[in-house]
Amino acid sequence: MYKDLRKGRLDVDRKLFSVVVFGFICALLLILTVNFSINTSSGIRAYVAGEAYWAKAQKEAAIHLSNYLLTENERDYQNFKSVLKINEGDRIAREELLKEEYDYQTVYEGFITGKNHPDDIPDMINLFRRFKNVSHVKEAVDIWAAADKKIEELITFADSIRSEIQRGDVGLMQKEEWLLALRDLDHELTDLEYQFSLSMGNMARLVNDIFRWTTIILGLLLISIGIWITLRFYKSTNIWMSALKKSEEKFKNVLDNSKDVLYKMDLKSRKYVFVSPALESMLGYDTQNLMEGGVEFILSIMHPDDKKRMNKVVEKYNHLDDGDFLPVVQFRLQDSEGNWKWVSNVRTLVKDENGKPDAIVGAVRDISTQKAQEKKITESLHEKEILLKEIHHRVKNNLAIVSSLLELQKDGVSEEVQKMLSSSQARIKSIAKVHEKLYESTTLSDIPLDTYITEITEEIEKAYKSKEKQIDIKIDITPITVNINEAIPIGLILNELINNAFKHAFSGLQNGILKILLQKADRGMELIVESNGNQMDADFDASKSGSLGMTLIKLLVKRINGKLEIEQDEWTRFKIWFELEKTSPSNIT
Repeated sequence: MYKDLRKGRLDVDRKLFSVVVFGFICALLLILTVNFSINTSSGIRAYVAGEAYWAKAQKEAAIHLSNYLLTENERDYQNFKSVLKINEGDRIAREELLKEEYDYQTVYEGFITGKNHPDDIPDMINLFRRFKNVSHVKEAVDIWAAADKKIEELITFADSIRSEIQRGDVGLMQKEEWLLALRDLDHELTDLEYQFSLSMGNMARLVNDIFRWTTIILGLLLISIGIWITLRFYKSTNIWMSALKKSEEKFKNVLDNSKDVLYKMDLKSRKYVFVSPALESMLGYDTQNLMEGGVEFILSIMHPDDKKRMNKVVEKYNHLDDGDFLPVVQFRLQDSEGNWKWVSNVRTLVKDENGKPDAIVGAVRDISTQKAQEKKITESLHEKEILLKEIHHRVKNNLAIVSSLLELQKDGVSEEVQKMLSSSQARIKSIAKVHEKLYESTTLSDIPLDTYITEITEEIEKAYKSKEKQIDIKIDITPITVNINEAIPIGLILNELINNAFKHAFSGLQNGILKILLQKADRGMELIVESNGNQMDADFDASKSGSLGMTLIKLLVKRINGKLEIEQDEWTRFKIWFELEKTSPSNIT
């Protein structure tokens, strides 16, 4: 059900996201449309205002020219030329804007000369460049160009009049003809000015119609989206409220039927703000008793042996942080019938919006059965440990008896047989030493190899020690623990190598040095036994040797998956590389 709800919600979220994005685009388009409409309308208004200045300048020029005809005063002519600078500035701006790559500064200065407001000039330029090919604007530009030609005609007409007046006496009839021509030219310019205003007015109406309907359409879309989102939100709210109600019912059902006691405790008041009904079935107390009594109620029914420890936990509630908080605590509680029950309290620290500890939520589970089983297992393991220690002790004693029997067997036999029996005794003692270490060990599985090797070496040294022969034994062994399957072959290998050194390497010598090293290597562990006594034959080959000792060494090296190498220089060196089955902190340091 929840999977379907999540899938349905995901689909709704996707649709809602798409609609919101579409609405955002519509709103953005609406803003751009309104801004574009305002700028365009501002540009049209600026051209209409500029046309008024242009027409006023043209009319003033016509008046100054007519005054010049009547008075022949040079000042009137200069005034005529001066006021036409407004028209000239607009003409320069228009011609520059018609170029593919126009110069903004030239256009700006032209419009300024034409008395246009500086803030309107960017809108005027944008309108001209964007809509110059639109019929109404194109028509207005053509009329503007025609009017500029008429201004040129007016200037040419004024220059010719001034030339005639400067040459001499001009008759009244001639002046009347000039005035009539000036009036006709003025009428033509007035018509052009009217047509320009009419074209710009038509453009303004067209722009207003387009942007009005665009605004209406986008506004209706936004209203529709708003209505859809509102309806969808209302529908989704009902769906999720229904799902939430079902979820609460299921959650309540879980709480009511859970065997664990779920709770929430406020750290400031140390009162329980929520306790699940399972408390009554677990301990026989009403939830209200716990909520009213808080932590003090729990401590009052806690086992005396646990109370001191838990009091320290409760004392830290005043200044609790993550480092002091224990996520799991176990203790004993007394139920309403007086029985003690082990419980496990799995807790989580809840923090407020400032990151400070605010409450503890957790689940309390009855682990009395588990504790009883653990006790039985512990007792059983203890019994087995005692039994296993006794077995190792008996094996050690039995091996000691075997060694004693071999010692007795030496009487009445040849020296060669005695040597063979002594070798067997040494091997038996090395095996017995393993069982002795296991008997002394607390784990009954791991043997400290450094101690084991040291003691084996000392045992062998005692057998060969004499005043005439002083052999200095140097031991450098990395502290390591091994199991019985590894300890016995390693001990037997060392037994053979050390005995071999005393028998052969130091034969006939009064002193010497024997080194025993065990260290970590790239390929696992490296065991080295080297002596500076007599050397072996130059053609000695361990793989072809048929002696019992070397055969035993090879078999034992193979058993620990090792590799044997023999080197000779000033020292005779036996190197054995092997890998242990396990490696732990007490194993290698």
